[in-house]
Amino acid sequence: MFDQIIILGLLILMVGLFIWGRWRYDAISLGVLSVFVLLGYIQPEEAFKGFSHPAVITVALVLLISKGLERSGFISVIGRKLQAYANSEIQFMISITFFAAILSSFMNNIGAMAMLLPITLGICQKMNWNPSKFLIPLSFASILGGMNTKIGTPPNIIISEFRNDFVDKDFAFFDFAFAGVPVSILGILFIALIGWRLIKQRPINSENNPLIELEDYLVEMVITENSKLIEKRALDFRQELDTDTALMGQIDENGKKIEIHGNQKLYEGQILIMKINPDMVADIQQEFGLDIDSENDLTSIEDLGGIEAIIVPKSRLIGRKYQYFKRLIGRDLSLLGLWRRGLKFRFRLSNEIFKVGDVLLIANRGEKNNISEKLELAGLMPLWQREFDVARDPTKIFIAFGLFAICLLLVIFNYVPIVVAFLICVIGFVSSKLLTGEGVYRHIDWPVVILLAAMIPIGNTLISYGITDSVSSYLAGLSSTVDYVWLVVLIMIITMFLSDIINNAATAVIMAPLAVSLADKINQPIEPFLMSVAIGASCAFLSPIGHQCNTLVMAPGNYKFGDYWKVGLPLEILIILISVPAIIFYWG
Repeated sequence: MFDQIIILGLLILMVGLFIWGRWRYDAISLGVLSVFVLLGYIQPEEAFKGFSHPAVITVALVLLISKGLERSGFISVIGRKLQAYANSEIQFMISITFFAAILSSFMNNIGAMAMLLPITLGICQKMNWNPSKFLIPLSFASILGGMNTKIGTPPNIIISEFRNDFVDKDFAFFDFAFAGVPVSILGILFIALIGWRLIKQRPINSENNPLIELEDYLVEMVITENSKLIEKRALDFRQELDTDTALMGQIDENGKKIEIHGNQKLYEGQILIMKINPDMVADIQQEFGLDIDSENDLTSIEDLGGIEAIIVPKSRLIGRKYQYFKRLIGRDLSLLGLWRRGLKFRFRLSNEIFKVGDVLLIANRGEKNNISEKLELAGLMPLWQREFDVARDPTKIFIAFGLFAICLLLVIFNYVPIVVAFLICVIGFVSSKLLTGEGVYRHIDWPVVILLAAMIPIGNTLISYGITDSVSSYLAGLSSTVDYVWLVVLIMIITMFLSDIINNAATAVIMAPLAVSLADKINQPIEPFLMSVAIGASCAFLSPIGHQCNTLVMAPGNYKFGDYWKVGLPLEILIILISVPAIIFYWG
């Protein structure tokens, strides 16, 4: 009993750290795994067996296949096709959401969403539509599509392997479709026809950039020797600024941000922190005699092309600072500003730690042809399709999808295990130069892989120390008063709740053994309970932190935290009403 309390305490601590978000998921899970080993709950030889688990390897291979499909030039083809369906907002809404669901059924849903995000923004810009109408629907549709197949999302892969562990047979490729497809279709119709109307449409306020309000960039500017601000009070400077621009503070000699009082006189060389619209930087420079801080390696930005790029989940910049950005990218791209929802800016911009979903304002001082390669190297995704986003050889598309289709057929007809088939596909992508040898390692989302590898032995500990048995025994006691269908509903609701606050893969690892144990206690088949976990783990619709797709659209859609649950809560209720009857009908 004492051991169970300690293990549960560590598990609760881990979930709390996940919610806090101060450290990365993979670091937290590895830390907790190490504690389990030190306390003797996991044997050292068992601690790292998760890295050889088929689910972990499959997730890594799916990420590589998704990247190979993206690099084939598929994006330019999608953009041209979807443009034909942009005659009206509703038509485009239905088209982009259904296409996102289809695409994410056969590749990683985060990769599918990342491919469609710049296309959607580009079409919105061309049609002068507000992107906030489309981006949450796009994110939710990508998540819904992942429910349809075995490879659409990591929880499905994990659940399939759990079934194999207990009944020596995993789920087939399309087994998830019996509940996933009706959920996807009806869920997307709800989003496209009703859900988007629940999202507040924030006003378009810029003629040059009519889509998103990114005025909250923080830029460090230096007062030059010829500046008219010298000896002027900070209060007077503030009064001269446009309403979209604000003086936020200054940098002291220790490199920390401090307040700047209204009566304080400004002086040459003083570093000011400005909240500013990207389009206004050059104007502010000229009018007041300011310059970009030399630490950002710029003396003027008038002739430099500005790029707004978002940090994607697998970016190498996550957890790093600007110095790493410079080492990785070189001098061709320089950081001008940072946008982050709810940013509490304490230190210099160059000392700020990058996070997923940050939007960086970057100045290009090099060749345009090299920009896309440098952005890809850093794990940055431009928010707009630009001139350097050129079409690729059409034969690459046929090669990529031909290889992928062959490997899918091998899996569907059970000719080879999914791990072998997808390994063949990745080797084919490398041979056809859709992926490079170095890129194979760079394009794997290592935090997700490490998280899964660490969580699997932790999940096994819940079984070996009887924790899942104890919890399932308590839940099984309810079966004497309610039908087992309500227990399936309960498992799904608990899973949904966890998935909204922690990583969905971690949720699946925690809930799958509990679901199996509960089914065994009440003498019911395990499949309905495992399917309820699979569906519930994919339902992270209540917040921007529940799923990485939601995080990616927060900045370009100019969303607030509360925008998600207004659509997500009725959607999750609808999913329960649709999926549970489908699960019971086919698997019950």
